[in-house]
Order: sequence, then structure tokens, then C-alpha cells
Amino acid sequence: MDHRALIRPATPADLPSLLDRWRELMRYHQGLDPELYALTHSGERTYRAFVRRMIDNHDGLVLVAPGGPDTATHAEPGATPLFRLDLDAPPPDRLSRPGHLAGYLVGGLGQRAPMFRVRAVGMIHDLAVHPDHRRRGIGRALVDAALDHFRQRGLDHIQVDWDPQNPAATAFWTTLGFAPRLTEAYRKL
Repeated sequence: MDHRALIRPATPADLPSLLDRWRELMRYHQGLDPELYALTHSGERTYRAFVRRMIDNHDGLVLVAPGGPDTATHAEPGATPLFRLDLDAPPPDRLSRPGHLAGYLVGGLGQRAPMFRVRAVGMIHDLAVHPDHRRRGIGRALVDAALDHFRQRGLDHIQVDWDPQNPAATAFWTTLGFAPRLTEAYRKL
């Protein structure tokens, strides 16, 4: 199934389901480092406001992949699921309800420091796909749609960050041709 046809710009009505995917992403990252990924009491509200601004902003990009029976039951040929799923089973009701998002991507226009020739870059801030929808091409379709958007804006370079402790993210992004250029490191004092 070509999921690119299912990708669309987000609307404010998508925020509740998008925040469901974001909470899953945050729970995963908190498992990698509970201290550095700990949220403030207003963390969700702050993220919601950020995404809403990106939806409304000409330089922002928020894409969604609607969920449902079609996206939940079709695997890419030869795909090996990261999770043990029965691909022939009907999706749970919670995945086929109207408004459910299989995944989302948040990005936008970024600026590098003024001493560099390449100043404007496309930035992918977040990408999340519901575990029951992974390994079906949805993440790749979201990224492909973002790359098309950035190309149409005349950008030649895209930046994405991922946690190197997340082997699935490392495999995903490097398979798509992204290569680390800088390393962000932390040390507890």
C-alpha cells in the first residue's frame, strides 16, 4: 500500500490524537533517560501550543497519517515487525475510530549560524508512529512527504535528531540516508 496518498497536513482537530502519539514517544524516551526526558508540569501544554503554532505557521510543517483498518492491517512486503503482531487480525477498535492517527511528523524551517554557506535547512523535530502501525511504511511516507515539502521550498539539506540509544530510530534514519554530523553529549555534574 502506498501510504503517501494518506499523508495530509494536520489540522487543530488532529491535536488530541497527535498528543496520544507524542505521549507514547515521551514514555519511550523517558525509559532511555528518566531524568533528561522528564517533563515539567506544563510539558504537554507547552508541546500542544508548539504544535498548534507549527500548524498555523507558514514555516511550520505538521503532517499526519490517519489510522484505521487499511493502515493497521497492511504490511510492506518482506517487512519484519519490530513488535509481535498478528497482521491478519482486525485492528482494535481504538485504532479504527475516526480521528485516530497512525503517526505524525513535526518539522519546519531552521536557520544555521551566519558563518555557514548553508543557512536554511529543513528540520524534522518529531516523528512518531503508533506501535501497532510500525513497519508498514507510514514513517517513511511521512518523511518522504516532508522531504518533498522542503524540496518545494528550495531547501537542499535536512536536519533530524534522534537518541542513539534508540536502535530502531538509528536504523530508520540511517536507512533513509541521514548521517550523524554532530554529537550532542551530556554529563551529570
